[in-house]
Amino acid sequence: MIENKVKLIYNPEAGNKKFSNYLDLFRKKFREENYLVDAYRTMGTDDWEQAAANLSKENYQAVFIAGGDGSVNKILNVLMKKEIKLPLGIIPAGTANDFATYLGMSPDIEKCITQLLTQKIKTIDIGKVNESYFINACLGGSISALSSKINDKLKNSLGKTAYYLKGLSELPGLKTSKIRIKTSNNEITADLLAFFIFNSKGIGGFKNIAHKAEINDGLFDLVAIKQSNFLSISAAGIKLMQAKSADNDNLIYLQDELFEIESLGELNFNKADIDGEEGPTLPLKIEVIKSGLQVFTA
Repeated sequence: MIENKVKLIYNPEAGNKKFSNYLDLFRKKFREENYLVDAYRTMGTDDWEQAAANLSKENYQAVFIAGGDGSVNKILNVLMKKEIKLPLGIIPAGTANDFATYLGMSPDIEKCITQLLTQKIKTIDIGKVNESYFINACLGGSISALSSKINDKLKNSLGKTAYYLKGLSELPGLKTSKIRIKTSNNEITADLLAFFIFNSKGIGGFKNIAHKAEINDGLFDLVAIKQSNFLSISAAGIKLMQAKSADNDNLIYLQDELFEIESLGELNFNKADIDGEEGPTLPLKIEVIKSGLQVFTA
């Protein structure tokens, strides 16, 4: 008799829209390990609380999300706000799968299912920004606004390439904002093109931007790009990719458990970005929720 039960939430529109083809395989593999799979197909952007209905330690052993970073962020916010303490497994079925990649989850869905069944679980930190939560990154600035300009068709067909192409085409026209950043023991004011606050080491396929970051160290890593000319900004970008942010005067790198970020003048971007989703407007209070979540890892 099967007594164990897991919840599978999947986004049929994520990425190449093919996860539905693996639904029966997921059920079969988990049934072989004596787990009943309760699957929920998300219908849009407003049904995430319904997707998580009845989730509790009493009813389920784990919850799995098949989708991209945005889908992970949606279910994370429900879990955190409802104080649902269940291990979260991520199946990288979206266009952007930064955190799943960091955890070592295979982009091959069948291999990923096998990884999940090994039940390797790690306790990690989570970010809280104002009243929202994030698992991988919170960013703001002119650069962060680029993703909103990329239509879903291009995003799904070209994946990360769409972001890179858009970034290159827009870079010469990007504007800075005067930003003040406070940490628990420091304060910096600068004209910034963008700021990135990381839980893991990277975003957008760049895996080692925040080279000091760990997902269970109780700290976040901030990387900010200062105002400069096109060539200097390009050089700073190269240093970021090489994990040498300390070697460039146009970059700021900080580690702390608390960041307060506010604008001191005209703001040239509307809202922060959290895990690829629209986040709150400035000012931002970003804090570490230490050991806030358990996740399945490779």
